[in-house]
Amino acid sequence: MDKLRPFGTIIDDVLLPTFGVYAPFILAKEAEIRSTRRETHQYGFAPRQQLDIYYPDKEPVAPFSAKPVLVFLYGGGFVSGNKVNQDFAHGLVFGNLGHFFASRYGFTVIVADYRLLAHGAKYPSGGEDVKLVVEWIKGTLSQKPGYESIDLFLMGNSAGGIHVTTYLVDPGFKESKDSVMAEGRTGPGVLLRGVILLGVPYHWGREDNAVLRAYTGDGMVYENSVMGVLKRQKQKGAEPTLPGAKIYMLVCELDPDFIISSSIEFRDEWKSVDIKREMLDSHNHISPQLGLGTGIEREEAWGVQVAEFVKSGASK
Repeated sequence: MDKLRPFGTIIDDVLLPTFGVYAPFILAKEAEIRSTRRETHQYGFAPRQQLDIYYPDKEPVAPFSAKPVLVFLYGGGFVSGNKVNQDFAHGLVFGNLGHFFASRYGFTVIVADYRLLAHGAKYPSGGEDVKLVVEWIKGTLSQKPGYESIDLFLMGNSAGGIHVTTYLVDPGFKESKDSVMAEGRTGPGVLLRGVILLGVPYHWGREDNAVLRAYTGDGMVYENSVMGVLKRQKQKGAEPTLPGAKIYMLVCELDPDFIISSSIEFRDEWKSVDIKREMLDSHNHISPQLGLGTGIEREEAWGVQVAEFVKSGASK
């Protein structure tokens, strides 16, 4: 972490150097990371729509009365990313994240691939993929013995966080979202209990480039940002709500300025939802997820914070 500051805050500039810093720490824990059982499943209609599920080797500790399931969507600027990064550290990322939460806390962890621009992604396809993951959990995972009652937590980083937030605020997903929401648990089933948003750009300011136009649509870069969608719903008198769930918003000290500033704007705009915002000191846009599974207390501290948030949202 101490080596990150000289890399700056521009995402393209920090990417490869940050991977280089963390590779030795992740590789040193390869055997432990690979010890966590992983299965791959198809969750949607497209070949790209696959997920890895990491199973704990122990039951979660109190206060859980339902099975905690944490879904993670990585970043990649709409153009890159995979649930297993074969080009880095022997393909241990994002297995390191799955291993960390499964082995230490007894969470069941899902890391999902979603459609990129190369697969025809266009707003709101990211929200559609999140919806399909939720439907797979409801229709398939919940049928597995021991998973009849699931406390669901969605976590998204960068573009993955945009897709998670799209699912929460776009009215096209209201029916799906409402099906997993309630103030409290009254029986078995899947309930969304919390959302973790890590380094998410809630809008891009004045930025208007070919990638953003390809995903959001020409002339719709702000309108189809999650901030734009939220404001549009509020203007219609239909501000989204999240009964029974809270949001944990994390930004990194070395994130680009537009991510840091837009997180404050989004938190202040979405007044109907309980949003806690915290800064991760000395981390950049790439580093938090790479620090998990390294066994280094300072690097894994943010994961401990996320686990405590998950515990606080558990069905009582």
